[in-house]
Amino acid sequence: MEITDAMLAVLDQSAGPVGLVECIEITHSKWGAYRYVMNSSSNLVLRHEDGSSYTYTAAPIEVTKSSDENNLDQEITFTLNDLGEVIPDLLDLIIYDDEIELPQVAYRAYLTGNYNAPTIIAKGLELTGVTRDKNGSQCEASAPGLNESGNGEVYSASIDPSLIGFY
Repeated sequence: MEITDAMLAVLDQSAGPVGLVECIEITHSKWGAYRYVMNSSSNLVLRHEDGSSYTYTAAPIEVTKSSDENNLDQEITFTLNDLGEVIPDLLDLIIYDDEIELPQVAYRAYLTGNYNAPTIIAKGLELTGVTRDKNGSQCEASAPGLNESGNGEVYSASIDPSLIGFY
């Protein structure tokens, strides 16, 4: 692993504070996208990995990533201190559907001051659980289980070339 100059700036903060600006994006076909930035007191315009720019709303959010980040089972837990005003209303839009489509969650982290591309990305996560209390909504998002039935097939790079990067 190569340490870039940007990552060295996070470690050596003698020229001023440098850190991560963490963001959560929640999307669904019924309500579009809600984007929140965690480590900022004002709204920010951030560029995604595909080059598109979006405005993220400053919000009191706490994000906890899974302790095991070296596999495909990505999980994050985040608390949106919305006083129960945002998430419950969004869930009411989908809870009574015949076939429930889970909301999608994306986590992105940017280096402070460099908002041209995220340095950490976890997207395609499904919102699998929500608990609420008087302060807000605690949400759990995880990668979808793609082979939970265990079909007995052995996956290798010769069968599926997209696995080459994992060897």
